[in-house]
Amino acid sequence: MRLIDKASVPIFVIAGGLVYLSERYQLPVLIPIAIAIFGLFGVWLGADTFIRGEIQLFNRRHSRRENYAGAPARLLGIIIFLFGVCVTLYSVSEWLQPGVAGEFLTDLVQSPQGWGIILIIFGFFSLLFGLIRLIGGSAHRQEERRAVVDFGYRARGLFNVIFGILLMAVGLWLMFK
Repeated sequence: MRLIDKASVPIFVIAGGLVYLSERYQLPVLIPIAIAIFGLFGVWLGADTFIRGEIQLFNRRHSRRENYAGAPARLLGIIIFLFGVCVTLYSVSEWLQPGVAGEFLTDLVQSPQGWGIILIIFGFFSLLFGLIRLIGGSAHRQEERRAVVDFGYRARGLFNVIFGILLMAVGLWLMFK
């Protein structure tokens, strides 16, 4: 078992414990630290996934593991890494200057250009996720794969790619109109 696999549960317990302590003892300074711990774990997991080119996810709904390898795993690593970076930057900003990051996000949604940026970001992530599903399908092991289910995953991936491109196009239009 790798270190990242062993560290995941303690990291979540520590970060969750910090949130609990913050609420219990009125220590708001602990919240950005807890959020930063989550973000840094995302950075670590995303980088590890991108470098190794494989990741295994557990699907609770169907009790099957999804095994991503190659390009789909690297794309998933990019999504996790970028999400971790954004969460970490937000938490550091809140820790250094409380309220500034929240004000920035509030200002962002009050202008068409801000909504354009938001749509471009969501479109980019939707596009990446769609590419993962389009390339990887259901990502189940060969003995667990069924053609109909795999086709459904790939069709949703194609939908996400088209939807992501559409969101990015609308976002660009909002930014430059």
